[in-house]
Amino acid sequence: MPADPFFKFDAHVHVGYWKTADFGGHGSGLREVAGVLSGAGITGALVMPTDSGDNIGTLASVEEFAGTPAFYFAAWIDPLDQSLPRFLESRGDRISALKFHPSFSRLPLTDKSFKPFLLHASNHNLPCIVHCGRWQEVAGWPIALSVAEAYPTIKFLLAHMGGDSPALVAGATAAIRDRSLANVYLGTESIREYWVVARALDVLGCDRLVFGSDHNLNHPGSFLAVIDALGLTKDERNSILGDNARRILAPEAGLNA
Repeated sequence: MPADPFFKFDAHVHVGYWKTADFGGHGSGLREVAGVLSGAGITGALVMPTDSGDNIGTLASVEEFAGTPAFYFAAWIDPLDQSLPRFLESRGDRISALKFHPSFSRLPLTDKSFKPFLLHASNHNLPCIVHCGRWQEVAGWPIALSVAEAYPTIKFLLAHMGGDSPALVAGATAAIRDRSLANVYLGTESIREYWVVARALDVLGCDRLVFGSDHNLNHPGSFLAVIDALGLTKDERNSILGDNARRILAPEAGLNA
């Protein structure tokens, strides 16, 4: 990633249209996404498919795109997609991370069907972004942390700071500290309460938080405002908005530039 002092990296961005009825067919292509991100001052982003799981199309759009932001690509892991292992092997030079969404897969991360992809991440030094939500039996942060303990060489980025509610975030934050999980980070996407982020900072420090917006469902400006409300030092702000992402993502992979 570029050593730009004004570098802002969004580590959770979707490209494409959503299938789930909950989102009413919402979506956007990469050029529209790029315009929104650039307008918010974002200069780099990790992009991934929607629940359509269109890895081929999303990566093709990244490779065709010229301009800013600079895009990294995360492959969406659908354990039932029989073509996925071949895609991961053949396009490994362009894959910077793997995205797991247990809720859409309707399987916990501990399910045996995910194991080949976790092994792939371990063997290829790829970080794993894991959706964590309120469906605790499938997408609860305790499940994600148990997998992080089992795969200590993988860097895990827990989306929505472990669950998108103050109680779930507090639980995940305390557990990461108490279990000394040095390979686990929290993504700030969808967290609207600045004080929830502030409490996590008090527990874990700024080196464990990574800015994300969950665009194209959210606008990045909304969540940059949450970071702005924290009254951070320049170094703390730089850590959350870019430096931590630099350390987590595979540096040799994925830039469209």
